[in-house]
Amino acid sequence: MNTVTCPHCGKIVEISKALKHEIEEAIRAKEKQRHKEEIETITRQIEEKATKKIKDELELKLKDSQNESEEIKEKNKELQDQLLEFAKQLRSLKQKDQEREIETEKKLLLEREKLQEDISKKEREKSDLALLELKKQLDDTKKALEEAQRKAHQSSQQLQGEVLELEIERILKESFPHDEIIPIGKGIAGADIKHIVKSPRGFICGTILWETKRTKEWSDKWIAKLKSDLVAEKAKFGVIATLVLPKEALGGAGLTDDICVCNYDLVIPIATLLRKNLLDVGYQKALISSRGTKEELLYTYITSHEFKQQLQTIVDIYAEMQDQIKKERAAFEKSWKVREAQVERILMSAANIAGSIQGKTGSTAFQIRGLELTDGEITT
Repeated sequence: MNTVTCPHCGKIVEISKALKHEIEEAIRAKEKQRHKEEIETITRQIEEKATKKIKDELELKLKDSQNESEEIKEKNKELQDQLLEFAKQLRSLKQKDQEREIETEKKLLLEREKLQEDISKKEREKSDLALLELKKQLDDTKKALEEAQRKAHQSSQQLQGEVLELEIERILKESFPHDEIIPIGKGIAGADIKHIVKSPRGFICGTILWETKRTKEWSDKWIAKLKSDLVAEKAKFGVIATLVLPKEALGGAGLTDDICVCNYDLVIPIATLLRKNLLDVGYQKALISSRGTKEELLYTYITSHEFKQQLQTIVDIYAEMQDQIKKERAAFEKSWKVREAQVERILMSAANIAGSIQGKTGSTAFQIRGLELTDGEITT
């Protein structure tokens, strides 16, 4: 008997049994493998069928869901369209209501404005009359106030001037008791004070005219007026006592066109100097008059201050006339130049017109007397 040891259990078995067992094991393994493959095939088929079924069901559900979604979308769209149309109608109704309300408010506002305008017009007419009356009262009050202020200011200036005039009159009388100090009243042409200088024996040696000013600005017209007063009074010296001094007398005193100008502090020193000059001239006149010759009297008159003033007045008037003549001559010459230019322009325009016509119609067809070429003129 042939035996073989089993590799698994180590038992000794017969070869026939071992082969049989191996064949059986091989068949069993093969069957098992085939069965396993069949099971796997069946399982795969089942899984595929199940997967396909599930997939089909899912696709069906998805398609149904999509159809349902489309239906819902269509329904939603229809609902949205209906809502939009409803909202549009609602807005239209609201807009119409608002327009009616606005129109009603406009009518009410127009009626209210018209009523207010009528009331305002009546009130305005009343207020305008009241304002006109009040304005007239204010204007009258303003005019009265301005007139009162002007009179008060004028009175104040006059009062201040009169006070200074009285003060100068007082100090002149106190300083020179032998002289005659004559105040010139308001409204009378002339200076403010007439100072007649007398010698110790009572002889009149000359006259000084005093003008007092208390203003904020200097005026050159005062000089011309005082010089006119000097001629009228036959006075030798004129003095302006003022708070505001011209540039010639910024130091306190000075001469402006032969008129002495000073401040109030220098009234007595200036009066003393001028008075001494008149006393010296009076003394010389007294000596000459004692001699009694006509030649000396004529010489005295010619060299006197009165004669000098008369000549100076004539020269001043002549200078004014010369200045006026120069101004008039310049104005006339300017006017003549303008007219000459205008005449030349007119003549040139006429010559241009005549030349144009002659150039088109012939030189002999159109002749203007005064526009012909004179001897020596050459046409080009």
